[in-house]
Order: sequence, then C-alpha cells, then structure tokens
Amino acid sequence: MKERFEIYDGSAEAKKAKGKSKNLSGFHPLFTAAARRSIALDSLKIWLLLGFVVGVVTGVATGAGAVSVLLGVLIAAVIYFGFRDDVYKKVYGPEHDRGQLPLPEGMSWEEAVDRIRRGFANPDVEQVTDTADAMTFYSKKRGTYQLKNTADGLKMTILTKPSKSSKKEYLYAVFSSVLLSQVIAILYPEKISAEQVEEEKEVVRKLFGAHKMPLVIELAITAAFVAFAAYVLYTTLYSDSARSKGISDSYLNVFPSEATVGEVLDDFFADGKWDNYEQNGVTYVSYTGIGQNTQTGEKIVIGIYFKLNSDKTFGIDRMTWNGDTMNTLEQLGVISALNDSYRESHGLASSNALDSAFDELENALDDALADSSSSVSMAEPESETYTEDTDSDNSAQTATRSDRKVVSTNGMDTYSELSGEISVDVSHYEIGEMPENVKEYYLSYGSDFDTAWLNALYTDVYEYSGKYSNQVAWERFTEYMVFYDEVVDYNNELAPAPALYDVYYAYDPATEEEAALCVDDVIQIAEESGAEIQIW
Repeated sequence: MKERFEIYDGSAEAKKAKGKSKNLSGFHPLFTAAARRSIALDSLKIWLLLGFVVGVVTGVATGAGAVSVLLGVLIAAVIYFGFRDDVYKKVYGPEHDRGQLPLPEGMSWEEAVDRIRRGFANPDVEQVTDTADAMTFYSKKRGTYQLKNTADGLKMTILTKPSKSSKKEYLYAVFSSVLLSQVIAILYPEKISAEQVEEEKEVVRKLFGAHKMPLVIELAITAAFVAFAAYVLYTTLYSDSARSKGISDSYLNVFPSEATVGEVLDDFFADGKWDNYEQNGVTYVSYTGIGQNTQTGEKIVIGIYFKLNSDKTFGIDRMTWNGDTMNTLEQLGVISALNDSYRESHGLASSNALDSAFDELENALDDALADSSSSVSMAEPESETYTEDTDSDNSAQTATRSDRKVVSTNGMDTYSELSGEISVDVSHYEIGEMPENVKEYYLSYGSDFDTAWLNALYTDVYEYSGKYSNQVAWERFTEYMVFYDEVVDYNNELAPAPALYDVYYAYDPATEEEAALCVDDVIQIAEESGAEIQIW
C-alpha cells in the first residue's frame, strides 16, 4: 500500500522531509515560487554545475579573466530555462507518484463532491460535473480534467488538451496539478492554505498568457537572447582583450602613456589581429597588422610578438617585417614611428618614451659583447694570396680578404662568418639589382666565397627541408643559385659543385613529393662536394 501523500512547498521543513526521495515520490508539489524553483534547481543541479564549470574553464583557458564567471552563469542560465519546462512536465503531470491521496476519514464520496462544489472557484473552469466516482472540470482554454476516486485514492487525469503542441504539454501538466491543489485545500485545509492556492492560480494564468504571445514577438525575444549570448561569448572568447591575454588593454612604457597597446597599434595598422600560443611553457601573444612602406608604397605585414611573464608583466619579444625578423635598431624605428603617428593623430606632445628602449638596447649590446667574449674565441685570420690566371677567360679576382672561422668553446663546432653574411643577403636582391660594390665585396674573398656560399646553401636547404617543407627548401636553393650568378655576373663555369646547376636547370617541382626528390639531390651533391653544416 502506498504511503500517505505529503505536500512539497519548497520550505526548509519540506526539503528536510523530502530527504533523499527521488523525483519527489510521495509528495504533491505546489506551483508556488519557492516550490517550483527548488524543484527545477534540484532536478537540474548537476547539469547547471557542469555548465557553469565548463563556462569558467573555457573563459580561463582563453584568458577572459573575471568574465569567465559571467560565461559560466550564462551557460547555466541557458540550461535552466531550456530544460525547466521538461522538469515541470515530469514533476507536475498526472503520472507523478504523489503517494496515496484518500478522502478525509469518515467522509463519503458524495460528501466530498458536495464540499468541493461549494468551495471550488477557478475563473478558467466553466463547468464541473460529477458521477458516482468522478468529477470532471471543463475549460475551453485549458482543456478537460477528471478527478477520480479510486482504490488508491484520488487521481487527477487529463482528458483533452486544446493544443497538440508539444511546447504546451507542460502547461496542461501544471494546470492539472493546480486543480488537484484546490481539491486538497478544500478537503485538507491544514495541508494547503488559500494563499498558496491563489498564488498557484495566478502563476498558471501568467504561464498560459506568455504562450499567447504572437510568434513574431516570441521569435524577436529569442533572437535578442541569442544575440546577447553570442555577444557575451564573442567578448569572452574572441575579443582583442581575450586573444591578447589582456595585453591590448594594458600599457607599455615604450608607447604613449595616454594610450593602451591596442589603441596605439590599431591607430597605425590596418586589419590588426591578435593571437596567442604556448611554446616551451611560455605564453606568447602576437599582433599582426598591415602597414605601408613609405618609400615604395607597397603593403607590408608587421608582426609584433609579446612575451607574457608568469607575473603577468610583458614585453616585446621580437618583431617581423613580411615574416623576416627585425634587428633591434629596426624594431626601435618601428616603435618610434608608432609613437609619432599616435601623438600626431591625437594632438599629443612629444615624449621621451623611447629613452627606456634605447637603454635596453645599450644593455643588450653590452650583454652580447660580454657573452661573445666568453663563449667563442676568434681564430687569427689566415693571410691568403691569389694570382690572377691571365690565360683563362674565367679568371678569378685576386683575393684581398680571408674568411674568418669562429670556433666555439667546445673546440668542435665552427662556422664561417662569410657564410652567415651570405645566408642573410641571399634573398635581399632581385635578378639584376645587386649593386656592384656588393659583388666586389664577395669576389674579394676569392675561393673563400665559393666555399662559404656552398656551406651556407647546404645548411639552409638542409634546415629548411626539416623545419618547413621541401618546396620551401627548393625555393631557398633557387635563391642561392640566383645569388651566385649575380655575384659572378653569370660567369659560373668555375662554380663549386657544378652539378647543382644541372639540378637547378633540370627541375621545376610542382608538388611536395617532387620537391623532396630534388632537395635530396641538392643535399647529396653538396655533401659530395665537401659542404659542411654551419652553426649559426
């Protein structure tokens, strides 16, 4: 036999009485504010907590800071309002196990019907009829409901529903529960008060009224909520502040003190974009923008990379110009241009904002000199003399310089200073644009130039194939071939490793696989010609 029913009104006493009862089994739930909120929160608590945690973790992972909590609350709210109606349908529907709801002791069904008829009042119910074991409540707007006297007590069922829409099923479930509450309040006034009944009736009217809202208005409200949620998500996950880990909203001593980093950069560059990444446990934030070369008018892509320290401080780690890393002086030139542009466009007075940057440069140079004196030893340059071969049309220029080899402290690794220069200059000159003084400079090294060029080519092609791709390595190889031709004015018959020219003229790889075969040939020829990897 089922236990006698209890009333759940959301009070502390009711929660204590409920204990560990699942789905409020044995309880008739009221639809008062305290009860329905308690029921919805209790039913969805795991999902609400999970949604909140996901929102906070996502926000923290994307650098949203305190906004992470707002994101967590937003996700929890979406879950609450999205699944609340399903909870109502399950808990307040006729199928819910309310325990045994008998007639009061000593009261017959006829007496109960008479008392209900005299005490029942609901403006949404137009007619009430009764039979030997049932009472039927008719409502044009709410449907038809029946209270039946069974061996297991009073049971409320839904006979008809005005709408077949699944979106409204929870409304009919709630209305049937409220009708039953009125019956219980009449038969057991000590269980449910008249005030609680009136509160339930008022809430139900509002629920049905909300569903009378025109579809256009309902869609507009939904669209507004979605737009707001999208805005919060975008602000949290994809805004400049989030993607820059807060750097865009911060200040840097090399920029005007009146402006944030983001304001200075966006004032100068077009199409600025922030991003961040982790490398060896260190967080780096990048800003990429489009500028214009004042000399040529061409568009250039400037990249500024910030290093974020563990204490949340940051500084400029490096800067790039169309992908090439700038040296310190070039970086200071860009910073100076950014400062001047912002101050001019905003009418600000000039500042000594770059003084600290120049101090840092001086310290960096001092450190570099100190490091170089302790880490490497310079071998004395070997004097070389060359005589010009006047009997050959392909005579080499007499060497007036000798390449210097730097030897590391381990006594094993060496590299050619000339190879390093070639590696830097190899992509700086287009065909036919190399100045004569540059050609004369490299030719003044005589055979050392050939050796250094081959070593630099071998090193870069080998490293590019592993670091980037074989196609990129092949492009680097072609740059070296063009560079050599420019230096010797295409008099390349005495070039080192002449087989490289056979590969250069024979192939034009269109795919990564084809490039891999060509690069393998280049590396093999260079190795067979005595090329050595350089330690830059």
